Amino acid sequence: MAELSVLTPASPAAEALARAMAIESAEAGDSSAAAARLSGANPRRALQLIAGWLSTRESVWWGCLCAAQILKAGVEPGPAALLAKVLAWVKDPTPANRDAVGGILDIDGDTPAHLLARAVSFTTDNLSPCKEHPVACPTNLAHRMVAMAVLACADLWPGPNRDECEAHFIDLGLDVSEGLHMWAKGALPLHPGLRKGADPTTFRKTGNIWEKW
Repeated sequence: MAELSVLTPASPAAEALARAMAIESAEAGDSSAAAARLSGANPRRALQLIAGWLSTRESVWWGCLCAAQILKAGVEPGPAALLAKVLAWVKDPTPANRDAVGGILDIDGDTPAHLLARAVSFTTDNLSPCKEHPVACPTNLAHRMVAMAVLACADLWPGPNRDECEAHFIDLGLDVSEGLHMWAKGALPLHPGLRKGADPTTFRKTGNIWEKW
């Protein structure tokens, strides 16, 4: 599949969720309103919406940041070497960096790191190992893998306060939608974010400290 572009705040929430879920969603309204509503009513659905709304590259980057939060909490989100390869693709999404992550059949595991690696592998245009008989890759598989990875990270959160972890991941995803916490300033073009009234031309100050990858 070609990488998917970011949606707009006015894009239907059902469209964003369709890029991250295996089943059709009947979520009403635009993406920005749905993100605000679901953040309180159904945080896990909000995480899926964010995973689908972001561009493919932003979505995988957000997944990496969520994995970093779990690592900071003392829980391994999967092989560090594999996460490093995923990160290398995010910074420079070339076919060579995608191939370094591994082919779809080579990634064996169900940790967040493995799910993010599958997201990268699903950015290929051909699912078949045989170039003479290509099989097109469904356009939503990468985003679906990111959604699964972020939910898996939340499930790994130590202690009873998983709802706080989910809220933390939602805030982080909304921040990424506004161009915050990139691996380098200006790494990706700014665009309107999912928060209502967010100004995409300015960087909002945050009290959170994120890992320096």
